[in-house]
Amino acid sequence: MRGRIARRIATFGMAAAAALGALGATALPAAAAATPDQSVTPGSVAASNTVAAAPYHCVITANYGWRWEGYCNVYSGRLRTITYCADGSHTTGLWIGARPQAWDVWGNCPGSTWTNIVFQWHS
Repeated sequence: MRGRIARRIATFGMAAAAALGALGATALPAAAAATPDQSVTPGSVAASNTVAAAPYHCVITANYGWRWEGYCNVYSGRLRTITYCADGSHTTGLWIGARPQAWDVWGNCPGSTWTNIVFQWHS
């Protein structure tokens, strides 16, 4: 009797594992192609104030040396900015998601100047 119950449990377990494996294979979306992080410096902003990739488009509208301001349209996924400062500190913006309106974005380096802005995106 014990052997029979053990075989039934083992059979049921293997069937359940196979079903879950098939479900996982069909239910998971295909991996999206990664959009690399983009980086801008004060010099590159002077040349072009636009940072764009397929899932987003950002424009830097003001550069005060210690602070920058702009806006981003996010078409898919989520985006955030990381502002690096000359004194070695950095500030990280909140993740913003896709929506029809543009998001206001900015970064601050109190007591210092900003040296780099990274636009970080993921799906």
